[in-house]
Amino acid sequence: MYKVKNYKEQDDITLIKLAQKGDEKAFEEIVNRYSNRVINLAARIMGSRDDGWDIAQEVFISVWRNIKSFDSTKNLYPWIRKITVNACYEELRKRGKGLESSLDDVEDGEPSIDVPDEKYSPEDTFDKIELNEVIEKALETLPEHYRVTLWLRVIENLTYEEIAETLNINIGTVKSRINMARKLMRDRLKYYLEVKDEPS
Repeated sequence: MYKVKNYKEQDDITLIKLAQKGDEKAFEEIVNRYSNRVINLAARIMGSRDDGWDIAQEVFISVWRNIKSFDSTKNLYPWIRKITVNACYEELRKRGKGLESSLDDVEDGEPSIDVPDEKYSPEDTFDKIELNEVIEKALETLPEHYRVTLWLRVIENLTYEEIAETLNINIGTVKSRINMARKLMRDRLKYYLEVKDEPS
C-alpha cells in the first residue's frame, strides 16, 4: 500500500480503494467528506439533530464494515445515502413509528415554494426569510415518508428514479406521494399565503 501525502486531494475512487485495503486515514477522509450530508439527512428523517448524529455514527460503522464489497466504479454517496435512509427507518421501526417510504414535492428542476424576486428591498428580504421559516415548519409536520422524499428531491436533487431506488419503492408510488405532499404543503401554507396576499 503506497503512502498518500494528502488525502483531501484524492478522488473518491482512490479513497475507496485505499479504504478497502484497510487505510483508516482514507476512510477518515470519506467520513469528513460526507458526514455533514449524512447528519443533515438523518436529522431530517428523525426530526432531531441529536438523532442525526447518532444515526451518522451507525452509518459510517456500517460503511467501514462493508466497504470491501463496494464496487469502486460506482458513485460512493448514493450507497452511503441508502445506508442512511435504511438506518433511520430501522430506528423508527424500533420506536414503533409506522413508516411507508417516500415522496417529493417539486416540479422538475424547481425548488419547492419560493417568493418571486423581481427587485429586492429589506422588506422583501424579511418576507422571504419569514416565508422560508413557515415552509420549514410546515415541512416538519409532514409524515416521515413525505418529508424524507421531499428532502431527497429538494436538497439532494435526486430524480424520481433515484428516489425510488433509494427508498425501494416504484416510481408510481413516488409520484403519488409527490402529489399528496404538494396538497399537504398547500393546506399548511394556505392561511399564511392568503394573509400575505391581503391588501394592507
